Amino acid sequence: MKSIHLTQFKYIDMKLTQEIIDKIQEAMLHTNLKGEINWKDGDDIEVQIAGTFAKDKFIVLKNASKNPFENAQPHPYFDYEKKVFTKDGREEFMKEQKESKK
Repeated sequence: MKSIHLTQFKYIDMKLTQEIIDKIQEAMLHTNLKGEINWKDGDDIEVQIAGTFAKDKFIVLKNASKNPFENAQPHPYFDYEKKVFTKDGREEFMKEQKESKK
């Protein structure tokens, strides 16, 4: 990883052992639906501590390299004011499928 920023740390009584670090590293090897690894070497990672209660804390690993992310585009056949689909895209999809098989 390129860099790790430690933020929101006032004091830490718990030591990160090599075993805990190895478990975190293994958890970061998860993949997306395409089978690609989400967390890559060279990504800019921020480490934060969060929690609601004094004894309830968790570690947040934020991939700052993926910021800003892109929101999904609005559906082209949906009227967001009326909250209805204006067109059923299934007919066009089936037509495209038939044409691609020719």
